[in-house]
Amino acid sequence: MEPENNLQKNIGVFIGVVVLFGVLGVTIFENIQSSSNQTPVAVQTTPTSTPTTTTNTPAQTPTQTPVATTTPTPVTIPTTPTTPPVDTPKQTSVYKDGTYSATGSYMSPGGYDQIAVTVTLKNDIITSVSATPEAGDNTSARYQARFISGYQQYVLGKNIASVNLTVVSGSSLTPKGFNDALAQIKSQAKA
Repeated sequence: MEPENNLQKNIGVFIGVVVLFGVLGVTIFENIQSSSNQTPVAVQTTPTSTPTTTTNTPAQTPTQTPVATTTPTPVTIPTTPTTPPVDTPKQTSVYKDGTYSATGSYMSPGGYDQIAVTVTLKNDIITSVSATPEAGDNTSARYQARFISGYQQYVLGKNIASVNLTVVSGSSLTPKGFNDALAQIKSQAKA
């Protein structure tokens, strides 16, 4: 009968130790998970007593098994010193403010074509633009109409020096005439 009681005690102690380590493992895992998203916080666990078994002892005194405590290393986040704002000198305009017009020319399969362009400048920025078709045939007129339906988004609010159109709304030749007119306007508006 006594070996059976010892076996039951040993199994009970074993299960208690397994449960203790399971709880300890889950606690540590949760602390690691929560500290990965936050500033590290000191985690202290209280020592837990684990009963030990000895045979033929009338009164058993549980001994305490110390549990490791984790002390996180403080994290220092470097701060970048802020520099005072620097006064940048005002950039002078390359082009004079005003409204300018020119007619750009280009060659199409149908022959010589033109497009009239009017631009308003303020501090080198195009604040207003219009284009008038001056096509020599019906095909060119169709392509100029396509161009005029979509070119403003590439021009308005842009610095005139950076505008150079290539293909707009399927039209690849009309932008050449527009660029020619813009080059003439740049010459007229040069400060």
